[in-house]
Amino acid sequence: MPPRGRSTRLLVECALIALLLPVLLGWLAQRPGVQDANLFVYDRLLQLRRPAVDPGIAVIGIDARSIAALGPWPWPRGLEADLLDRLAPAAPRAVMFDLFMTTSAPRADDDTRLAAAMTRVPVFLPVRFDAATAARPQSRFLSPVPTLARAAAGVGHVNLLVDSDGAVREINRFEGDERQQVPYLGMLVAARSGLDLPATRGHPAERSDGWRMQGRFGFRFAGAAASYPVLSFVDVLRGQVPAEQLHDRILLVGTVTDSLLGDDLNVPARRFVAPMPGVEVHANAIQALRAGRTIGFPEGATRAAWTAVPVWLVLLLCMWRPSAAAVWVIGMLAVTLAGCTALLAWAALWLPPVAPLLGIATAGLLWSWRRAVDALRHPRH
Repeated sequence: MPPRGRSTRLLVECALIALLLPVLLGWLAQRPGVQDANLFVYDRLLQLRRPAVDPGIAVIGIDARSIAALGPWPWPRGLEADLLDRLAPAAPRAVMFDLFMTTSAPRADDDTRLAAAMTRVPVFLPVRFDAATAARPQSRFLSPVPTLARAAAGVGHVNLLVDSDGAVREINRFEGDERQQVPYLGMLVAARSGLDLPATRGHPAERSDGWRMQGRFGFRFAGAAASYPVLSFVDVLRGQVPAEQLHDRILLVGTVTDSLLGDDLNVPARRFVAPMPGVEVHANAIQALRAGRTIGFPEGATRAAWTAVPVWLVLLLCMWRPSAAAVWVIGMLAVTLAGCTALLAWAALWLPPVAPLLGIATAGLLWSWRRAVDALRHPRH
């Protein structure tokens, strides 16, 4: 074949690879194996820069000792009112309950007492996610008791996103149906420190049942369970915790591991051998929000370009200097991995590297195979 024909065929073949390979990689990126590999890399990179624990955050734990002293769970809601009465003189910055109060207390005056106590301390209450069922095919949020919701400084969701490996890494800033988007409760709590709430909610993701999620963000974990100060509920209730340990702090009230109430979650750091209580997962998320160090997850055109451009570049380089194809492939692999690491470390953006790495390697293999076939068909004399 004349050189001109061989050159034309080369261009056509490279164009087909450049067009079809990114499409295949986009499909592969959603497969479990590739997702798990990306999560593995993500976890390892996050561990390279672990934040120090925010001293302005503490957990008031519903622990085994508190249950032994105050009786079996669930407690009368009047105990939460007594806790807030005890906290009020210490002037905490905010109190977030990781406890659902969506049904009225058995004793009607308990809700009234709790609402009165909430006027003296800024209290944030969660809504409860009620998943869709066959009888009711649409998910919804259940709000706290109206008396308590009116007295709260803020009401929001506490849904945590579970990845394919069963670990919690992300939260949506907003969730809800077509009628209402509910903000993440930790975001409202962090706003007590001067955080500006986002003016836009980001690109919405919608499930088949109409549930909408916006503003997904990730966060680094400061350490294993109990990295944050854990103050026993009963100690705070009885005034055995000095006021200076409570003053101007964000206090998160929730169950801890030894309560055996089943609110522990898997977290991504593999060296953290024990699961983490949900209340402490929220402490990590609030710390990231307060520090402005949440992790973003670009989608759409940015994600597509991240996958396709390295493939295109390596093909162009191979066409330019065919004899250095192996160097271009190895170099592009290194640049892509380094770029992924730098974006996460300094820009707090996560662009999964496995699909583009696979694309670069595949493009290099296809180029080498095509060159070998061409050499066999047209040997030099």
